Amino acid sequence: MTTIDLFKNAQDFEIVPAGQAIFEKGGVADHMYVIVEGEVEILIDGKIFETTSTGGIVGEMALIDSSPRRATAIAKTECKLVPVDQKRFNFLVQQTPYFAINVMKIMVERIRKLDAIVISH
Repeated sequence: MTTIDLFKNAQDFEIVPAGQAIFEKGGVADHMYVIVEGEVEILIDGKIFETTSTGGIVGEMALIDSSPRRATAIAKTECKLVPVDQKRFNFLVQQTPYFAINVMKIMVERIRKLDAIVISH
């Protein structure tokens, strides 16, 4: 089962038009978002760090700690997103261990990518 399979029939989705911010650096970090359709750019200090698309997630650090957002996420295309708050996240982690492993894999990939950028500068 993939992350997208858990959310493709969710009724509590949000449509975000292309070019609109999903969240901004420094903002309140109380949700992560599953990308059901579309592409999202993650920006750090105004530079594109990563583009993620259908089946991906953004803002996952929000559910691990409650620090302000460290990046900005912008809808590159019109996006259909499912917001995941702390309660839903905890439920998914308990009921679907694969979901937790997938979130951890994405976080590790992003940390390694950041490490590579820091080391190269």
